[in-house]
Amino acid sequence: MKNLFLLRHAKSSWDNAALGDFDRPLSKRGISNAIQLSEYIQKHSISFDLVLSSPSERTQSTLDLVLNPFDPIPTTSLKESIYHASPSNLSQLIKELDDEINNLLIIGHNPGLHILTETLTNESIVKFPTCALAKITNFNHWKDIDAGILNLESLITPKELKHD
Repeated sequence: MKNLFLLRHAKSSWDNAALGDFDRPLSKRGISNAIQLSEYIQKHSISFDLVLSSPSERTQSTLDLVLNPFDPIPTTSLKESIYHASPSNLSQLIKELDDEINNLLIIGHNPGLHILTETLTNESIVKFPTCALAKITNFNHWKDIDAGILNLESLITPKELKHD
Protein backbone atom coordinates (compact mmCIF):
# COMPACT_ATOMS: atom_id res chain seq x y z
CA MET A 1 0.00 0.00 0.00
CA LYS A 2 1.27 3.45 -0.94
CA ASN A 3 0.89 6.66 1.05
CA LEU A 4 0.95 10.04 -0.63
CA PHE A 5 1.49 13.02 1.67
CA LEU A 6 0.92 16.51 0.31
CA LEU A 7 2.22 19.40 2.41
CA ARG A 8 1.54 23.02 1.64
CA HIS A 9 4.47 25.18 2.72
CA ALA A 10 4.16 26.98 6.05
CA LYS A 11 2.99 30.62 6.24
CA SER A 12 5.36 32.99 4.51
CA SER A 13 6.34 36.50 5.48
CA TRP A 14 5.35 39.54 3.46
CA ASP A 15 7.50 41.91 5.57
CA ASN A 16 9.92 42.66 2.74
CA ALA A 17 7.92 43.90 -0.25
CA ALA A 18 11.09 43.97 -2.37
CA LEU A 19 11.37 40.17 -2.31
CA GLY A 20 9.90 38.21 -5.17
CA ASP A 21 7.44 35.40 -4.55
CA PHE A 22 10.11 32.71 -4.90
CA ASP A 23 12.33 34.29 -2.23
CA ARG A 24 9.82 34.95 0.56
CA PRO A 25 10.90 33.42 3.91
CA LEU A 26 8.63 31.91 6.55
CA SER A 27 6.83 34.13 9.03
CA LYS A 28 7.15 33.55 12.78
CA ARG A 29 3.77 31.78 12.70
CA GLY A 30 4.97 29.67 9.76
CA ILE A 31 8.06 28.57 11.68
CA SER A 32 5.96 27.70 14.72
CA ASN A 33 3.44 25.74 12.64
CA ALA A 34 6.18 23.78 10.85
CA ILE A 35 7.76 22.81 14.17
CA GLN A 36 4.35 21.69 15.49
CA LEU A 37 3.80 19.62 12.36
CA SER A 38 7.23 18.03 12.77
CA GLU A 39 6.28 17.05 16.33
CA TYR A 40 2.98 15.59 15.08
CA ILE A 41 4.80 13.54 12.42
CA GLN A 42 7.21 12.17 15.03
CA LYS A 43 4.44 11.44 17.55
CA HIS A 44 2.48 9.48 14.93
CA SER A 45 5.57 7.65 13.58
CA ILE A 46 5.07 8.93 10.04
CA SER A 47 8.00 8.28 7.76
CA PHE A 48 8.88 9.13 4.19
CA ASP A 49 10.93 7.19 1.66
CA LEU A 50 11.22 10.19 -0.63
CA VAL A 51 10.56 13.91 -0.32
CA LEU A 52 10.02 16.07 -3.40
CA SER A 53 9.91 19.81 -2.78
CA SER A 54 9.54 23.04 -4.64
CA PRO A 55 12.84 24.94 -4.45
CA SER A 56 11.26 28.20 -3.22
CA GLU A 57 12.60 29.69 0.01
CA ARG A 58 9.41 29.02 1.99
CA THR A 59 9.14 25.38 0.89
CA GLN A 60 12.79 24.68 1.63
CA SER A 61 12.46 26.27 5.07
CA THR A 62 9.33 24.21 5.73
CA LEU A 63 11.20 21.11 4.60
CA ASP A 64 14.13 21.86 6.92
CA LEU A 65 11.92 22.44 9.96
CA VAL A 66 9.65 19.45 9.37
CA LEU A 67 12.46 16.98 8.64
CA ASN A 68 15.06 18.32 11.09
CA PRO A 69 14.41 15.63 13.75
CA PHE A 70 14.61 12.73 11.26
CA ASP A 71 17.72 10.57 11.52
CA PRO A 72 18.56 9.82 8.84
CA ILE A 73 16.83 12.53 6.80
CA PRO A 74 14.79 10.94 3.99
CA THR A 75 16.04 11.17 0.42
CA THR A 76 15.07 14.65 -0.74
CA SER A 77 14.96 16.27 -4.15
CA LEU A 78 14.19 19.88 -5.02
CA LYS A 79 12.10 20.02 -8.19
CA GLU A 80 11.64 23.28 -10.06
CA SER A 81 8.57 21.71 -11.68
CA ILE A 82 6.74 21.71 -8.31
CA TYR A 83 6.93 25.50 -7.94
CA HIS A 84 3.34 26.56 -8.65
CA ALA A 85 2.72 23.29 -10.52
CA SER A 86 -0.68 22.45 -11.92
CA PRO A 87 -2.47 19.40 -10.53
CA SER A 88 -1.85 17.53 -13.81
CA ASN A 89 1.90 18.26 -13.65
CA LEU A 90 2.04 17.06 -10.04
CA SER A 91 0.07 13.94 -10.97
CA GLN A 92 2.45 13.17 -13.83
CA LEU A 93 5.48 13.58 -11.54
CA ILE A 94 3.95 11.11 -9.07
CA LYS A 95 3.02 8.55 -11.75
CA GLU A 96 6.64 8.35 -12.88
CA LEU A 97 7.91 7.21 -9.46
CA ASP A 98 9.42 3.80 -8.83
CA ASP A 99 7.11 1.47 -6.92
CA GLU A 100 9.95 0.76 -4.47
CA ILE A 101 8.89 4.03 -2.84
CA ASN A 102 5.98 3.53 -0.45
CA ASN A 103 5.70 6.83 1.42
CA LEU A 104 6.05 10.01 -0.62
CA LEU A 105 5.96 13.57 0.69
CA ILE A 106 5.50 16.45 -1.73
CA ILE A 107 5.99 19.98 -0.39
CA GLY A 108 4.50 22.62 -2.63
CA HIS A 109 1.96 25.34 -3.21
CA ASN A 110 -1.70 26.09 -3.73
CA PRO A 111 -3.83 25.94 -5.71
CA GLY A 112 -2.06 22.87 -7.16
CA LEU A 113 -2.00 20.80 -3.96
CA HIS A 114 -5.59 21.68 -3.05
CA ILE A 115 -6.98 20.79 -6.48
CA LEU A 116 -4.83 17.65 -6.75
CA THR A 117 -6.15 16.40 -3.40
CA GLU A 118 -9.74 17.00 -4.45
CA THR A 119 -9.20 15.43 -7.88
CA LEU A 120 -7.49 12.29 -6.59
CA THR A 121 -9.97 11.65 -3.79
CA ASN A 122 -13.24 13.08 -5.11
CA GLU A 123 -13.46 14.96 -1.80
CA SER A 124 -14.49 18.59 -1.55
CA ILE A 125 -12.07 20.47 0.69
CA VAL A 126 -13.14 23.90 1.87
CA LYS A 127 -9.60 25.05 2.60
CA PHE A 128 -6.07 23.65 2.27
CA PRO A 129 -4.27 26.15 4.54
CA THR A 130 -0.56 26.76 4.82
CA CYS A 131 1.26 23.97 6.67
CA ALA A 132 -1.63 21.53 6.10
CA LEU A 133 -0.69 17.89 5.51
CA ALA A 134 -2.94 15.61 3.47
CA LYS A 135 -2.55 11.83 3.58
CA ILE A 136 -3.92 10.00 0.56
CA THR A 137 -4.16 6.20 0.57
CA ASN A 138 -5.80 3.13 -0.99
CA PHE A 139 -3.54 2.39 -3.96
CA ASN A 140 -0.63 0.06 -4.68
CA HIS A 141 1.10 1.65 -7.68
CA TRP A 142 2.01 5.28 -8.33
CA LYS A 143 0.80 4.98 -11.92
CA ASP A 144 -2.70 4.29 -10.54
CA ILE A 145 -3.21 7.50 -8.57
CA ASP A 146 -5.93 8.72 -10.91
CA ALA A 147 -7.94 5.50 -10.81
CA GLY A 148 -10.70 7.16 -8.76
CA ILE A 149 -10.22 4.89 -5.73
CA LEU A 150 -8.00 7.03 -3.51
CA ASN A 151 -9.00 7.99 0.02
CA LEU A 152 -8.27 11.22 1.82
CA GLU A 153 -7.31 9.55 5.07
CA SER A 154 -6.52 12.80 6.84
CA LEU A 155 -6.00 16.52 6.38
CA ILE A 156 -4.09 17.88 9.35
CA THR A 157 -4.14 21.67 9.69
CA PRO A 158 -2.24 23.99 12.04
CA LYS A 159 -5.45 24.62 14.03
CA GLU A 160 -5.79 20.88 14.68
CA LEU A 161 -2.14 20.63 15.74
CA LYS A 162 -2.77 23.06 18.59
CA HIS A 163 -5.20 20.49 20.04
CA ASP A 164 -3.15 17.35 19.40
